[in-house]
Amino acid sequence: MTLPVSARLPLSILLLSCVYFALCQLVLVLMPPVRLDLTEKRLFTLSEGSIHILRDIRTPVTLTLYYSEKEARPYPQFRQYATRVVEKVEEYAAQSDGKIKLRILDPEPYSVMEDAAIADGISAIPLEDGSGPLYFGLTALSDGRKNTIGFVKPEAEEHLEYELSKLIRSVQRIKKPKVALVTELPVTGNANPVFGPVTPAWVAFRQLSERYDMVTLSPRGLSIPEDVDVLWVMHPRGWPADSYRQIQNFINAGRHAVILLDPNAESVPVFGNTGELYLGSDAVALLQPWGIVFDPGQVVLDSKYAWLMQLNENQFPKRNPGLISLPGAAMNQRDVVTTDLDRIVLSSAGALTMRDSSTLKIEPLLQSSDASRLLDVMAYRSAADDPEKLLNKFVSSQEPFVLAARFTGKVAGSKSGPGGINFIVISDTDFLSDRLWVLESNLFGEPVYSAQASNGDFFFNIIDQLSGSDDLISIRSRGMVARPFEKVDQLRRTAEQRYRDSQIGLLADLETVQGEINALQAGAKPGSLIEDPRRAALDAKKINLRKQLRRIQRELNEDVENLGQRIKLLNIFGLSVLLLIVAGIIAIRRRMFKDYARVPGHASA
Repeated sequence: MTLPVSARLPLSILLLSCVYFALCQLVLVLMPPVRLDLTEKRLFTLSEGSIHILRDIRTPVTLTLYYSEKEARPYPQFRQYATRVVEKVEEYAAQSDGKIKLRILDPEPYSVMEDAAIADGISAIPLEDGSGPLYFGLTALSDGRKNTIGFVKPEAEEHLEYELSKLIRSVQRIKKPKVALVTELPVTGNANPVFGPVTPAWVAFRQLSERYDMVTLSPRGLSIPEDVDVLWVMHPRGWPADSYRQIQNFINAGRHAVILLDPNAESVPVFGNTGELYLGSDAVALLQPWGIVFDPGQVVLDSKYAWLMQLNENQFPKRNPGLISLPGAAMNQRDVVTTDLDRIVLSSAGALTMRDSSTLKIEPLLQSSDASRLLDVMAYRSAADDPEKLLNKFVSSQEPFVLAARFTGKVAGSKSGPGGINFIVISDTDFLSDRLWVLESNLFGEPVYSAQASNGDFFFNIIDQLSGSDDLISIRSRGMVARPFEKVDQLRRTAEQRYRDSQIGLLADLETVQGEINALQAGAKPGSLIEDPRRAALDAKKINLRKQLRRIQRELNEDVENLGQRIKLLNIFGLSVLLLIVAGIIAIRRRMFKDYARVPGHASA
């Protein structure tokens, strides 16, 4: 049976469509999975360090991502970021050879999933419109060991891969990392009155002891155990040459260390007048082989970041340029140990530089402002009673000084392996003393710490990172992709303008109702409001107002959702329809040529 010409074209299009979709399904089923990362900064390509961590997984890992998708709908930029995070986590699961199982849960309000999120330590983020809360956190579970990222922060996107790899690595560890402290400062406390006032251990040491296997080593007759993960060297001063040599060999072998130096260590136990006492670190003996320069006779003064301090209650606060309060702008935001920190306070810190002949690379972590200068340590100490006079006739060097830095690279003759050496030097020891960053109080017999600065977080980040494997340390910042949707933003602004008056009125009514509820509770006896009709009426009114707010929020987001649906439909069917149209045009042209060729006199054409 021969089909009429008019029916052949629609049937051909239908047949081509079936063949196209059949081929797509065949490709998905039979062809091996191929992943191609075409992003500008290759955001979805895992680094070698992360791949090595995945290969070293010994016991299966279950990753649970809690994501409140419905609560995030009114925030397109956050949804865009959340999509990238989901795809990144899926990439980890895809590259793990089945060792990582991924679960994505939506913890809706008052649901079992929300209870699970709270139990796992996921942070509840309140939203502007009173809805929510929003959950976006991740937990890792492996063989009974669990760790959590309470909230995957958008502002820390460039460190996302590091945080994910660190999370997976943390649940694979069976024992705590070992940190060895080498110092003669009273960091662990002083229980012997012969050596000065009896003092407790520093808060930083106590908090580290809860998270790590801490050991203290004497610099006299030093012997570093083989199982030490991080060596913490603090204020080397008058130590035997063999101790310096052991520390150098430890670092040159590619093992990790943090060294704290100081031109004026204020925590050194001394008796009597300290005016002419030398309190600087022996930096030359320790750092010279690496080409690192630290002058223990010079203190960095900073007029811009000088901390406002009050020496006693009878005086006005004065600025001390030697007591430096560093804001986030003075920190390296591309290094995981200093990103997202608020403020770090240093006291009489020194400056770090490098010789041109050094083979190491310096990466500053903390820097003073360009309104800084160096001052002789004795001149600085002579102004202790009135530090503000150091600002008189202050002449800036017009350049910042490096106060803390990471040093990486290779040294001739070292056995550091392919990763090279990696250690951190900080030019101040006092920043870890309690007085500069934390207040301790007692609550029902338990110590409670209130951080006044980010000094502790800075040092804990250093130990966290250095105690990881070389693979973890090798993971660098990957960049951010925060490209705004201009059309979406325009639609959202138009919708907000349309519904703002109604929303403001409802929020005002909600605040009034909440005030009436609070007033009713304040004047009532405990338990007397359970069956009170006034309270029931107020609760019903509050629920109704919240429903209206949610309805307005849905309407506000409707244009954005419609645009998203149109884009999805265009992506899914646009190319297919375009190909079918092209195929139809080609088929019509061929038929026209055939019909033209059948006309007598045109056969040869």
